[in-house]
Amino acid sequence: MLQNKIKILGAFGGKGVDMNNTCIQVTPNIVIDAGNILKGIGEKASQIDHIFLTHSHLDHIVDIPFLIDAYFEKREKPITVYALKETIEHLNKYIFNWNIWPDFCEIELIGQNNSAIKFVELKSNDEIEFEDCKIKAIKTNHTTSSCGYVVTKNNNSLLFTSDTYKCNTIWDELNNNKNIKTLIIDVSFPSRLATLAKDSKHLTPNDLKEELKKLKRDDITIFINHLKPSYTKEIKDKILKLNILNGGNILADGDIIDLKKSTIQASLIHENEIKGHLSQLIEIGNLLTNEKDLNILMEKILLAAKNLSKADGGTLYLVNEKELFFTVVQTDSLNIKMGGTQEKITWPTFPLYKKDNSANRQMVAVLCALENKLINIEDVYYAKGFDFSGTKKFDEKTGYRTKSMLVVPLTNYENEVIGVLQLLNKHDSKGRVISFTKEDEKLIKSMSSQAAVSIENTRLIKSLEDLLNSFIKSIANAMGEKSYHTGGHIKKVAYIASLFAEEINKDTTTYKDINYTINQLKEIETAAWLHDIGKITTPEHIIDKSTKLETIYDRVEVIKTKIEVAKRDLEIELLKQKLANNSQIIIFEEKIKKEILKLQEDLNFICKINYGIYMTEEMKQRVVQISKRQITINNQKINLLSDDEVYNLNIQRGTLTQEEREIINNHVVVTYDMLNTLPFPKKLKKVPLIAGSHHKKVGGGGYGAKEIMDLPMSLEDKMLAIADVFEALTSNDRPYKKGNTLSKSMAILADMVKDKSLDKELMQFFVEKKLYLKFANEFLSEEQIDEFDIDFSKL
Repeated sequence: MLQNKIKILGAFGGKGVDMNNTCIQVTPNIVIDAGNILKGIGEKASQIDHIFLTHSHLDHIVDIPFLIDAYFEKREKPITVYALKETIEHLNKYIFNWNIWPDFCEIELIGQNNSAIKFVELKSNDEIEFEDCKIKAIKTNHTTSSCGYVVTKNNNSLLFTSDTYKCNTIWDELNNNKNIKTLIIDVSFPSRLATLAKDSKHLTPNDLKEELKKLKRDDITIFINHLKPSYTKEIKDKILKLNILNGGNILADGDIIDLKKSTIQASLIHENEIKGHLSQLIEIGNLLTNEKDLNILMEKILLAAKNLSKADGGTLYLVNEKELFFTVVQTDSLNIKMGGTQEKITWPTFPLYKKDNSANRQMVAVLCALENKLINIEDVYYAKGFDFSGTKKFDEKTGYRTKSMLVVPLTNYENEVIGVLQLLNKHDSKGRVISFTKEDEKLIKSMSSQAAVSIENTRLIKSLEDLLNSFIKSIANAMGEKSYHTGGHIKKVAYIASLFAEEINKDTTTYKDINYTINQLKEIETAAWLHDIGKITTPEHIIDKSTKLETIYDRVEVIKTKIEVAKRDLEIELLKQKLANNSQIIIFEEKIKKEILKLQEDLNFICKINYGIYMTEEMKQRVVQISKRQITINNQKINLLSDDEVYNLNIQRGTLTQEEREIINNHVVVTYDMLNTLPFPKKLKKVPLIAGSHHKKVGGGGYGAKEIMDLPMSLEDKMLAIADVFEALTSNDRPYKKGNTLSKSMAILADMVKDKSLDKELMQFFVEKKLYLKFANEFLSEEQIDEFDIDFSKL
């Protein structure tokens, strides 16, 4: 299986997704380092008899205890561990010490006279010979006990440094041993972390470049291992740019190196690539499916396509009926990042058609969109039939050289082109620009299909959300047309509710355990916008009833007319008495004047109480007495005030009768019933309940739909209740009252907290976070904004 070959079981300097610790399989029963034996070869791990350790760091020895434990009963001979003296001492002292792990040097194998493990001490330049290979230790510069190994099979040798910093021994061995054609060397950190690399005795790409100057040969193929998972991409990019591997590569788990050819086994590379591509496509599919923000989605699509095809740059366009427009542009080597979550793109769009209405086929992205056609160009400077003048000007300005290009249409389920993906300058393993392959075409075409579905879905969801939001706000506008102050009330309650929820999300004290998602915040805002939708069924003359006598008009005008009739009748009677030469005319005239004055006083009283002032019993009796005065209209005597007028004028507080109040209150029932019939999406499923609960009381009672009255109020219900009352108290656009000052509003709210109508803790939060002041500065007049001194926590 491994004739003239070795297998990389673990290629990395740490654990990560599909990344395992250092471990090399030399033969079916020999490994160097033990970072990934069990996972790397599975059940075949039971065949491992010899382990060569480079040093005693945990990531290089971790599988030894588990390997002994896993196959103890099956083993017929001990596992032999080879290492420098200090490494063996460390294993005995810190691992096989009965505290961390049993000392298997003292435990014999079942039915054998041999211990489960034995150690063989090596010195630098010691060579152990086996039937099919030789392994020689050489000193490296990592720990006091570290070494590397030269592995030889059939006179073909490989030097594995394992972890190391700058070390002349490595280069001396390479320069003197002509059988060595392959070097595996440690590059753990990016060059920007040179100090960390030096302190921990590891190399960076720049360090390796400098060290390679000590190599006096040009026939050594170099492979890189021990990359730290966090810096893998950064190190790979730098290594490729430095172009120092001489045909080698950066190793991955599972790679098999042919010692004779100094290459990674081709079939395995292709197999790994296929697996990798499949894995990437699945990951990309999941990534795109889960993203709902269109800008972020566009960016993810382009990044995924670039990574999948190893392209240096790319552009993602979307298409409408007239043009292609940029959504994301990125070029790694120029550090260009525009669109998506980055800076806004200001470049002009590409028209699909020229001024003469002919197709704009000279633009490669436009042609791709118009003909739903994949286009693969080897070198844009030599491509015929396209206008790349803009590309060439860009190159001239930036020093870039655009060469290979792959342009792929994004089509929806109806095979309509909705976008174009354009990739630039594919790189090979040495960082050279090469052409995009047929494999790239298949991969990007497959990915673009997923991308198109995701774009369409995201657009559809966005359009439905926009439709819902517009519909909700159009209802508020319609309410505003019906009742100006109701429309304003809805908008301001939504403002307060959103302010409330966002502040609770930031809180690290009382509500530290509440973390609303974006969807939950939207749910609260939506409920606030819809909380008074039931008023759409409430008659305008009740919603806007500014006086006690108002219906579709203010009936106080009728009373004024009737009083004028009464005055007229008195004046006529006075004139009649004068014409009759009544001897008591002076006394009679004085009486008439007093009655007229009384009528005027009664009228003034009626006009005053018409505006909803509080009615005492005495005032109510006066209304009854006024009503009993009779006037003649159409030769019929009627009371000055009708029974309905008396009933309305004697409303004890405010302008609404009990029947009208019930009609108003019923709006919250209608709100819940209307919203509960709508098929809200799952993320807005609580909207009917929140909107329908804003007139419930935290202590029980209030009013609302019967089916929700017994449900406890949620935090969102309580927030909306406070927002609704606070806005109503401070509103300065109500036709029937002036807006209260903050101090008066807070006093009323304090009373409502005391009688358990509103939540005390939330009201305290509302005040402490000065949410009332943010609202006041936005919507209240200067006269309304005053000081108050109420501690809601002590109520």
